[in-house]
Amino acid sequence: MRISIDSTGLGAAKTGTAVYLSEILHAWNLNPKLKHQFVIFATPNALSHLKQLDLDNRFRFVSAPNNRFIRILWQQFALPLWIKVLGVHVHWGPGFILPLLSMRPMVVTIHDMTFQLFPEVHEKVKRFYFPVMMKLAARKARAILVISKSTGDDLQHLIPNTRGKIHITFLAARDFSRDPCRIDEKRTSGDGYDYMLFLGTLEPRKNLVRLLSAWLAIDDHVRGLTKLRVVGATGWMANEIDRRFKNSAPIEFLGHLDDGTLVQLLRGAKAFLYPSLYEGFGLPVVEAMSLGVPVLTSNIGATKEVAGNAALLVDPTNETEIKRGLIRLLSEPHLRETLAESGRKRSSQFSWVKTARETMAVIEKIHDERL
Repeated sequence: MRISIDSTGLGAAKTGTAVYLSEILHAWNLNPKLKHQFVIFATPNALSHLKQLDLDNRFRFVSAPNNRFIRILWQQFALPLWIKVLGVHVHWGPGFILPLLSMRPMVVTIHDMTFQLFPEVHEKVKRFYFPVMMKLAARKARAILVISKSTGDDLQHLIPNTRGKIHITFLAARDFSRDPCRIDEKRTSGDGYDYMLFLGTLEPRKNLVRLLSAWLAIDDHVRGLTKLRVVGATGWMANEIDRRFKNSAPIEFLGHLDDGTLVQLLRGAKAFLYPSLYEGFGLPVVEAMSLGVPVLTSNIGATKEVAGNAALLVDPTNETEIKRGLIRLLSEPHLRETLAESGRKRSSQFSWVKTARETMAVIEKIHDERL
């Protein structure tokens, strides 16, 4: 079977969708029993992630334009022609979008319904483009992959004709040992290395304003010398963060970091903080857990589903409750130890090998139904 994959939505930063596709391709690449051929449509941004996987000759790349607006047209008009010319049997869109004019059987991954549920936290063009294209892709697809039960429930509620098409394929923590990094022992001791960590694109859905406000509201004698380190690229609608918090001494903004540096920061953190308003899965939560880092996250949706009883759960809309959770993590070492241990156990229940296997099973089923 020849399978095509549209990776053109991947940006330069290695965010959730890039991790998702990279980990699945890596698992397929390590499986010699998988005899399918793969055509990956990729922009230069996507290639910067996927070339690192050292994929074998079952995988080939076809170039696509990097410009966002040209790419939108390319996906809908050029991509169907490529799929036909290359003799593709099944096409997979791992990032919400499908080429609607193609007549080949198709599978789409819908990571979350944030464009419909929280349109106000997105750029204007995305508020209109993604809801329309997702609805059309859901209708066109023979199967829809979602990354949590929570996302599947939201999808069925917002697009009812998806019932019967949905398959849940959970994400997992990356195997950070594939990118070993030297661990700086000093970062876990001394005043300058006492910190909690937030990781995520700086945009409204991540609820960073409430988190930072709660952090600054903690009494100095409780917070002590512990800092809050914020890691992530500046996204959209981040002006309030710049205006209110960029010069606050107890907060450090580190920007986007490479994986090796990020692993060091995660390992050394006193706790990982992720009170997001909405997630399709919450990949940073399970990755922090896998490294034995205590986690504070939201008590709603996918983050609650993924964390289970292995994290300190708070109402993300209640700044006072977030503050109380932070104070507990600062002042209760036993709680941090308990969360670290339960988090490791919880994260071990998720596996990229399983995700890749289940994803391929859906694609093969769609192909077999066509024969």
